[in-house]
Amino acid sequence: MEKTKDDSADQRLALSFGRNVTRYREKRGFSMSELARRAGMSRAYVQRVEQGGTLANLRNIARLAAAMRVSVSSLTQGLDISDLNLSNRPYRSED
Repeated sequence: MEKTKDDSADQRLALSFGRNVTRYREKRGFSMSELARRAGMSRAYVQRVEQGGTLANLRNIARLAAAMRVSVSSLTQGLDISDLNLSNRPYRSED
């Protein structure tokens, strides 16, 4: 499967968010396991987030922020949104 420009932009976004999570986690002195426990997530999920392997949804971003006692805006500050396509995706009816 060929990567699109949107895929690359999403990957950069996921990587930059993951770096923010790592920075705050380390600042708090938490291991990945400790952060996962506090956030009610698996360690594997936290690892995927930190490595940019998955882009967390808003609920999980809020859970991570609460677990580290930081604001959601702190975790999203400075994210790489260059080339991110902000237009609506085509709607497909399943009629």
